[in-house]
Amino acid sequence: MTGGVEMLSLHFNKEVFINALKANKNMVTYLSTTVALMLTLIMHGLIQGNLKPEFFMYAFIVSIAFYIWAVADQKYRQQKQNNSTE
Repeated sequence: MTGGVEMLSLHFNKEVFINALKANKNMVTYLSTTVALMLTLIMHGLIQGNLKPEFFMYAFIVSIAFYIWAVADQKYRQQKQNNSTE
């Protein structure tokens, strides 16, 4: 019986993620990229044995920069599209 509850929970989480993706693509992309980058750093650090806290700070700064870039790009494209239709 607990297997069905776990499956229902997993399905609900997928639906929440999909709805969030439709509503705010930049934020979901930012969060997914940040998590993937942090996991990659952890794996690399475990394999190489030289995991430093600065690496996480740099990765977080890069993720923020990409998010700002995506938001600015989206606003610029919307503005450009609005100007071309007028």
